[in-house]
Amino acid sequence: MNRKTGFIILLGVAALLPVEVASQNVFQKAANTVSSWFSSDKSKGEVAPTEHIDLTQLTLDENISIPELDKEARKIRTAQSREMRRLQKARLTDLKLVRNYEVIKATIAASNLFLPNDTVLSEKADIFLRPFLADLRIPDYYHVMLVMHSDDTGSEAYSLDLTRSRVQAVRDWFARNGGNTDFVVTYEAGAFSPIASNRTMEGRAKNRRLEIYLIPGEKMIDMARRGQLDKR
Repeated sequence: MNRKTGFIILLGVAALLPVEVASQNVFQKAANTVSSWFSSDKSKGEVAPTEHIDLTQLTLDENISIPELDKEARKIRTAQSREMRRLQKARLTDLKLVRNYEVIKATIAASNLFLPNDTVLSEKADIFLRPFLADLRIPDYYHVMLVMHSDDTGSEAYSLDLTRSRVQAVRDWFARNGGNTDFVVTYEAGAFSPIASNRTMEGRAKNRRLEIYLIPGEKMIDMARRGQLDKR
């Protein structure tokens, strides 16, 4: 199964499963798995990382919904607000705090990264992507979701191929420029998630976009528990 086109396939699979299986809350299942990422060493009063869930096997919604934060939530929200302010200084992207202010969502117009119908990053793309390199310096500080969208002017296959090549080009750029991409997951969304009408040029331009989600990773959670986020 192609993970990245799960927007459609997951619904079809669920319809074929037995009722008791199809009705399972996959987000809760994923969250339960994440809860085992850390195991306590009571003798030392420390928390050590355990086996990491495979982020590439999760849907976008699953990745955005985990990990759930407990006592560390306040510290992480403060750190996310601080990082949001840093990114806002570049004035290059649309930024929001989502999931109860725990996740940063950045949106970049595709026209700022690619020429029309091209899959090679343009010369000015560097300006828009470079502010995010700092978020990829520490492995697993963030789970980074890269989601590329298109308008609906092409066929479904063309839109998926275009967004697949484009989002991979962005990931490759981060890797070439010193970013750790071990916890970067890419999704090609094609034209399945428009945010504006595709009947106008303005609407189609809004729909052609890259979304970057900065989700707290194991390292950030561990640093929050140790009181080290303010020292970053």
